[in-house]
Amino acid sequence: MDSPELFQHDLRRTVVLGAYLRHWGMPLDRQRFSRETDIVEVYLFPATAESPVARVATVGASSFAREGGTRSEFLLVLSADLGGATFEEVAGFLMDFVLYSRRDDVEVQPGRAVPPSPLVPKSWPTRALLVDEALGEDEEFERLHLGPQHIELWWLVPLHEAEHAFIQKEGFDAFSELLDASESSPAEVHRPSLV
Repeated sequence: MDSPELFQHDLRRTVVLGAYLRHWGMPLDRQRFSRETDIVEVYLFPATAESPVARVATVGASSFAREGGTRSEFLLVLSADLGGATFEEVAGFLMDFVLYSRRDDVEVQPGRAVPPSPLVPKSWPTRALLVDEALGEDEEFERLHLGPQHIELWWLVPLHEAEHAFIQKEGFDAFSELLDASESSPAEVHRPSLV
């Protein structure tokens, strides 16, 4: 017989993965990370004719929430070739971010810049991250619920170290203006730094 935690994971997967499938199609691959009854899966949704970017997203990260905190799943939107990284590298990095987000001294919310990490795929010159709302995604992702639990989908935007420093000094809004004025796609990890 399944434990209550595994049952909750199955329900969470049904809700979250179902939304992903409706909007991004069939995943190409999945990596599963587990510790006891805590399961987080990372799925790869490849680029298609309708959507030229690949999406790498978590299912199960939202099983964790601090008291009064949000329940979050995380999304990387990348070029079709994953910026030259393997899916295993990207999935491992995303899982490391999930673990980072659960630290007591970390608050994950839009506008927060995450410091550069040595765990970023080696082929990426962008070594830091910006947490943002899932801009450009379907509105359904704003309304994901598992019973009374509201689940947020946060977009993780790869940043250059100079961009991370700029956000720390000038703020998210100033960087957002630079990004809006830029010709570069935030999905391209090899884009030039905006600062």
